[in-house]
Amino acid sequence: MENFLADFREKLKVPRNLAIFTAIIGLIVGLILAWVVFPVKWKDASAEHLRADERVVYLRNAINSYTMTGRVKEAQMAWDSLGNNAAKTLEELNKTPGFLFAEQIERFALAVDTTAPVPVTQPGEGNAAVKDDGTVIGLRPDDGSAETETKGKGLLWLGIGLLLLLLIGAGLVWWFFFKNKDTELPFKLSRRDEDKSAGTFSAVRPAATPIKREPAPRPVVAEEPEEPEEKPTLPNLAGLFGIGEKQKPQETAPEPLQAAKPVAQFMTTYMLGDDMYDESFTFDAPNGEFLGECGVSSSDTIGVGEPKKVSAFDIWLFDKNDIQTVTKVVMSKHAFEDGATRQRLEIRGEPIKAEEGKQFILETATLRMEGKLVNFQYGDLPLPDDSYFQRATMELAVYRK
Repeated sequence: MENFLADFREKLKVPRNLAIFTAIIGLIVGLILAWVVFPVKWKDASAEHLRADERVVYLRNAINSYTMTGRVKEAQMAWDSLGNNAAKTLEELNKTPGFLFAEQIERFALAVDTTAPVPVTQPGEGNAAVKDDGTVIGLRPDDGSAETETKGKGLLWLGIGLLLLLLIGAGLVWWFFFKNKDTELPFKLSRRDEDKSAGTFSAVRPAATPIKREPAPRPVVAEEPEEPEEKPTLPNLAGLFGIGEKQKPQETAPEPLQAAKPVAQFMTTYMLGDDMYDESFTFDAPNGEFLGECGVSSSDTIGVGEPKKVSAFDIWLFDKNDIQTVTKVVMSKHAFEDGATRQRLEIRGEPIKAEEGKQFILETATLRMEGKLVNFQYGDLPLPDDSYFQRATMELAVYRK
């Protein structure tokens, strides 16, 4: 044991060995302090690190906020905060949408530009409650049992990591200190002082003499006679352009034009309670050139009190190459059939009666917008039948002429 300690001290006198040994001990002590004595505590973590059920609640609230405000930047930030769990959370939300409608989730997915699937079901009479004013309220989803995470598994991996680190450190110590250990070192050290006085001599090798090398003779290469350079000749222009030859032009059939693709496509949903409903969209050409804007906004209401009962929507299209903004008015059945209301709203634009799947077209100098009333639902408050919208979803597609 004393020989081992003496040998160990001798090895530590070498600066390189001392640095390696100190680094290994410091790394082991640091890991023990960081993971056992002073473990890491999470603070200000992102939504990606929440439990699965809490991530679903977070995404549901983000979609509801985007539906009310229409702020795409905040919706993108909420989606990015979910990190790699974003698509998985959206799939879980599809199974339990709660108080959300399929149009809201689809609209949010389009805003954040994700290809994750959207739900095919929405709250109805079987899974939604209704307020006194007729507003449909979704039931909170039953996410089931929360995921349980045990600390024992993490401690097990920590122990395995520390064990591997200790084995690596032991292997490095053996490699640098004991691999080439001389077992007769104590005896050699004892004889070293005795042989100090005895001089040792060795034969001296004679210096090597340089060898002189003569340069090799250069080979004689016979010079070849130079060939006269050929002067460039002009091409036959007559033959090039076909002068003097009567040729019939080949007639080629024109290729069929491909179906035009929309420059931009949008989908918007109104829900009862959005008193400031006013959606506008800007669209550009593929090269980034600004083309115009389009949008949908509430234009007329019925009754009194809050929330406002919207009975008509303005759908408009602005073309930068046209001085006039084209507008059409989608009216409820009651507003369309009421003469006074229809005459008052005709000033804003051409009236359109709300029907499931109703399509309409708005045209300007260089643009054409095709609109579609995807689906809608009337409210059931004590007002004239089919007089105001509970919700309405519209799709807009803009084409260049």
